[in-house]
Amino acid sequence: MKYGVYLYPPGGSGDHADIVGLAQGAERLQFDSAWIGDHVAWPKSFDPAPHEENVGGQDPPQAVVTGPVFEPLTTLAYLAASVQRIRLGLGVLVAPYRNPVLCAKMLAMLDILSGGRLIVGVGAGWMREEFTMLGAPPFENRGTVTDEYIQAFIQLWTEPEPHFEGTYAHVTGVLLNPKPIQSPHPPVWVGGNGEAAMRRAAAYGQGWMPLHQTPAEMEVKIRRLRQLVEDAGRHPDEVAVAVGCGLRFSDGAAGSDRGDSLTGTDTAVIDQIRRYQDAGVSEVRLLNGGYPSVAELTGSWERFAAQVAVNV
Repeated sequence: MKYGVYLYPPGGSGDHADIVGLAQGAERLQFDSAWIGDHVAWPKSFDPAPHEENVGGQDPPQAVVTGPVFEPLTTLAYLAASVQRIRLGLGVLVAPYRNPVLCAKMLAMLDILSGGRLIVGVGAGWMREEFTMLGAPPFENRGTVTDEYIQAFIQLWTEPEPHFEGTYAHVTGVLLNPKPIQSPHPPVWVGGNGEAAMRRAAAYGQGWMPLHQTPAEMEVKIRRLRQLVEDAGRHPDEVAVAVGCGLRFSDGAAGSDRGDSLTGTDTAVIDQIRRYQDAGVSEVRLLNGGYPSVAELTGSWERFAAQVAVNV
C-alpha cells in the first residue's frame, strides 16, 4: 500500500511557509506523494450541491471559500525546489480551465523542474460558476472537453509533430519542446467518483482517484473499472486505484461513523485501510479530517507513519 497526503493548510492559511512545511513534513515522514487541488478563485456565491454529488465531499468550509487559494501549477513549481524525493500530484487539475497547449507546456516544465516527479491528476470540474468566471468551455460539455484535452496533452508530450483535432482541442503545426522527463509521459490519474471518470481512466489513465468512498463502494466500483479497462483493450493492472479520505485519530472513542474516512484508534484506522486493500485499492491519500493547525495536522501524519503505515 502506498500513502499520500493533501497539502491544504488548515484554516485556509495563505502563508507559503505553511504549505512548504507540510510538503517537507510529508517528505520527512516518507509519504509517497503530496497533492494539491485546483481552484483559481472562488466565486462570491455558488451552488455547493455538485460538490457533494460529484466529489462526495461536504460543503467547502467558509474559511476555504473566503480564504487564500493556492493555484496548483505555480505552487507545485515552487514546491519542486523545496522537497527532493516525494512525488508531486495535481489532485486534481480541472482540465477545461486552461488552454490545452499552454497547460501541456506548463505540465512538461513541472515534470522537468521536479526531476520527473509529477503526477497529473485530471478532472472535469464541478463548479459551474468558476467555469463562467474563467471563460472556460461550456460547463455542460466539460466531459468531452476533458477527454480531448487529455488526448492533446499526450500527443504534445510524446510526439515530435503532435496532431489532434477535436471539437475543443486543436493541435497541429506545433513543436512542443522540451518533452517531459518521464517516459512515455507523466502518469495521468483521473479524478471523479462516477462512471464517466472511470471510463476516462480506463481509456487514457494510469490511475483512478475518487474521494470519500467506502470500502464497500470501492469494491463494486473497482470491479466495474476493471471491466471498463478490459473493454478499452487494456490489461486491468494498467490502471491503479487510490482513494482520498479524511484522517482523524480519536483515542478511547468510537470516532466517526462515516465509512469513507479513517477515524478512531490506530487499530481502527489500520482495519479500515485493510478493508480498502481487500477491495482493490493500492494507494490511500489523506485529507485533513478536522485538525485546526499545521502542527496538529503534521502530528497526525507522524502518528500515521509510526503506528499505522508500518502495521498494515
